[in-house]
Amino acid sequence: MQPYQLPAQPRPRGDRVGTRVRRFLLATWRGRILLLALAVWLASGLGVSALDGPAEFAGVVLFFYGVWGAFRFARFATRRLLWRIRTKLLVSYLFIAVVPIVLLALLVALSGLLLTGLIGSHMVTSEVDRVSTALETAGRTALAVLPPDAAVSEAAMKGPLAAAFRVHPGTRYVLVRRGVRLAGSSELPVALPAWVKAPGFAGLTRTDGVNVIRSVWIEGDRSLLLEVPLDQKTFVDFETRAGIQLLTVGGTVTKAREGVEINIDGETQVDLAGKDWKGMVFVATPELTVWGSGERENTSMAFGYQPFELIRHLSPGALYGRREAPGSALTMADLLVRAVAIVGVVFLVVYGIALLLGLLLARSITRSIHALSVGTEKLREGNFSHVIKVYTQDQLGELAEHFNVMARGIEDLLRQRADKERLEEELRIARQIQMSLLPPQGAVTLPGLRIAALCLPAAEVGGDYYDLLPLSDTRLGVLIADVSGKGTSAALYMAELKGLVLSLSRIYESPARLLVEANKILAANMDSRSFVTMTYAIVDVAGRTMRYARAGHNPILHLQASTGRTKVLTPPGLGLGIDRGKRFEEILEEAETPLDSGDIFFFFTDGLSEAMNGRAELFGEQRLRDILEQSETLTMEELKERILGEIRTFVGEEAQHDDMTLVILKVI
Repeated sequence: MQPYQLPAQPRPRGDRVGTRVRRFLLATWRGRILLLALAVWLASGLGVSALDGPAEFAGVVLFFYGVWGAFRFARFATRRLLWRIRTKLLVSYLFIAVVPIVLLALLVALSGLLLTGLIGSHMVTSEVDRVSTALETAGRTALAVLPPDAAVSEAAMKGPLAAAFRVHPGTRYVLVRRGVRLAGSSELPVALPAWVKAPGFAGLTRTDGVNVIRSVWIEGDRSLLLEVPLDQKTFVDFETRAGIQLLTVGGTVTKAREGVEINIDGETQVDLAGKDWKGMVFVATPELTVWGSGERENTSMAFGYQPFELIRHLSPGALYGRREAPGSALTMADLLVRAVAIVGVVFLVVYGIALLLGLLLARSITRSIHALSVGTEKLREGNFSHVIKVYTQDQLGELAEHFNVMARGIEDLLRQRADKERLEEELRIARQIQMSLLPPQGAVTLPGLRIAALCLPAAEVGGDYYDLLPLSDTRLGVLIADVSGKGTSAALYMAELKGLVLSLSRIYESPARLLVEANKILAANMDSRSFVTMTYAIVDVAGRTMRYARAGHNPILHLQASTGRTKVLTPPGLGLGIDRGKRFEEILEEAETPLDSGDIFFFFTDGLSEAMNGRAELFGEQRLRDILEQSETLTMEELKERILGEIRTFVGEEAQHDDMTLVILKVI
């Protein structure tokens, strides 16, 4: 391939259809199966009886091929029709214009239904309150005219309670004096609940599982209780005035063939069979009082209504007596519908004009796009000298000019691509060199100690570093560090740190002293925007101790074999290179911990604890501690793989965003 040649292009679109069909039938296994099935089916149709059985199977195959072919043809036709930018612009314009209108219409319709339903719900609740108030007024009036001492006959009660019987002909009542029933129904209670106080109560109540409207009026030692059932007779006047039909209280509504049947808890409560009701269903939730306890709760009252009729009932009457037809007055609702219709016609006219303008703009746009298409074809052929003609001084014209500039710059881009490939190769070699700076797996051992370590850079090269430094036959230096940032600069600091630690570890036996000297050297030479976090420990298997110091690095997790629990080792310390004075030495502290058989020490960088999944959640130190506490039966290699596996499962398909390094020590 030439140094600056464009990548190979796909087969041109201009292949003949016949060539493509012949290639499909003869050169693909799908086409050969189709030919075989077609031959068997035709032979059976010509009278070859031996092929009657296979012909049925061939027919099934041909049917599926027909469905597949129809799908492919539809996709091909769609692509051919939408190949022109002008057609795509027009279709997209229609989608952009029509879909929001449809959604807006649905939103307006749903909002209107919800609004009218809430209005109807409020009207139903208000009607219940009105009936309750009417009963209370009737009870107060009746109690005022009845004789205070003597018993009253049923006939004598009809006159004072006439207003209550106008509310509902089946109104029940009971007149009580000092706990003795003077008149009324024996089914109503004589004793009033403790929560009913003078002068009385009126409202929706529930007694024995049935919802009724009750009012109680108390004067002296007498009380009059009135009760109205919730049925159609109670709301006859309301249905006439508001156009709302009560369906049920606390039940469900089902439409039967002969009418509407209302069910509550599986039993028919209100039979509306034969009623001519069509419309929407909504539920009002008025508040009721439980008669026995006085507790308040909400109940449901389903009602039917027609939204437009409800609006007509709410709107004012005829305007100045003008009528459009005999018996019909022009209401505000009628005016509203006409206004909406006029607005709709105006909208359609404006939409048609906008569509025409869209077609003209599409033609203007597609001419420039065609020129860009021709220029792209020339560019694909490798003709970088082709110049696109600029038709208009607009954004498309500016795009054509930019395209001409881009064509002249493609050769430079190809050269940059070659440079990038060379740089990637150099980074790959740098990664190999960096990995060679780390101690080989199993190369460093110490009697009485099991070791596992790993370093996974996030980029080609990284800034994490660990090392195992044999100091004597019984002493081992353990180092883990993290250079701020990633990439080449971090890798260079990492290489410098390795040489520095190798020199200082032979001079200083104190981890804290080694970090102090390393900080003095790095602070004088490191860029002010960079720093290094590091933990250095000296493990003495003969003395059964580990001395360690931490320069701003992640804590050491110590799994105590005696308790099976982890402990966090976090002596104070500041990152290397941050402070050039004495503050680093003042903050740094060295600690020592005993080594017991079975103890595990886990050194790690923040690439493990801060591994992030798609929900921006961090893996966290607690999950690492949980894994260590469940590792009693695992070897060091198995524990290392378990930790990496848990992190990969937690992260999922998210890319590694930071270097991950760990060192595991187990005392045996």
